[in-house]
Amino acid sequence: MTQAIFDRALRPLALASLAALLLCATPAKAEERPIVIGGSVSITGALAVDAAYHLHGLQQGIEDANAQGGWLGRKIELKYYDDKSDAGTAVRLYTKLITEDNVDLVIGPYSSGITQAVAPLINKYEKVMIEPEASVPDIYVPGNLWNVQGIAPSLGYLEGVLPLAKSHGAKTVAVLALKSAFSLACDKARLEQVKALDMSLVYDTTYALPQPDFSSLALAIKNAQPDVVVVCSYYPDAVGIAQALQRAGYAPKFFAEAIGPAEDEFTKALGPIANRIISNTSWWASLKTAGNAAFIAHYKATFHQDPDYHAASGYGAIQALGAALNAVKAIDQAKLHDWLLHNEVQTVQGTFANDPNGAARKFNQYLFQIQDGTRKLIWPLADAEAPAQIPYTGQ
Repeated sequence: MTQAIFDRALRPLALASLAALLLCATPAKAEERPIVIGGSVSITGALAVDAAYHLHGLQQGIEDANAQGGWLGRKIELKYYDDKSDAGTAVRLYTKLITEDNVDLVIGPYSSGITQAVAPLINKYEKVMIEPEASVPDIYVPGNLWNVQGIAPSLGYLEGVLPLAKSHGAKTVAVLALKSAFSLACDKARLEQVKALDMSLVYDTTYALPQPDFSSLALAIKNAQPDVVVVCSYYPDAVGIAQALQRAGYAPKFFAEAIGPAEDEFTKALGPIANRIISNTSWWASLKTAGNAAFIAHYKATFHQDPDYHAASGYGAIQALGAALNAVKAIDQAKLHDWLLHNEVQTVQGTFANDPNGAARKFNQYLFQIQDGTRKLIWPLADAEAPAQIPYTGQ
């Protein structure tokens, strides 16, 4: 065979190979690409313990949605970066996610403070964003066009503590709060409640993190001798203040901390000191909410620990976003936002429903207490698993 004949014989094969290569190189159609949800998560920094539950809830929500065929016939992916528990870092990361990574959808970060920083950016780029960890009401006001709250408002955190304490004869109160958006909102509501219940405020202060030594605060509380200590906290300060009170040798009759006690890490860090501490939650394992039993079982199997309300709010946000997409049938930011504000979705943490400014309006708040190392729902009484154990003993 001459070279010319050999070349002619190979030409069809070469053309076929080239066509195959071109086919492989052709970009996938939009409907075949995964739907990418972008967000930042506090993987490191002061908020890392609580934020881990938030991330796990998002991940499980996406995994479960994919198991059911995804959204709009497409698989879903979560693209996230570590914001290091820093608001400025989160703003840079969301800018990158929207302008460089070109994610299809965004989901809110952990904590009210970080979300407050990111919220104007979301409005600037006109991206609907469910915020499963932003409880402060300040974001969801007239003029807010794109932020949608996905958790119970902060004004209700620890709301049942003072009425419970007063019903058992408590008269004097100490209120402490971390200098953060959520904690200060919680603090303001509890201070107003002290006045409304005609109780006596004997100590009131705020503090900042990092603060590894809470001894001075504990001594001030001991000197004030309050019947009730209410701390609008996150995990690190909740642990630190409980330890400091124990070292100071003071146990108020009622001891309540906002964020922290819901996590397994809290009881592991404190041991017996954690017993009889009261805390807040907007979700609970015994509630008969949509898909709750399956959510809990899958979460335990995947992450080898119990979920908390941060995990439930993250999971619920994915449920709500999926319901909106399936209804609108397109990644249309304005239509998705409008649908979320005018429809209700039954999620693991209850009814996802919002007012015209994006504020949540149907999530409930509950109190639980750590009793002999186990968390028990104690309020409201209609949902209680056990009565409150009184007093707090500090050991």
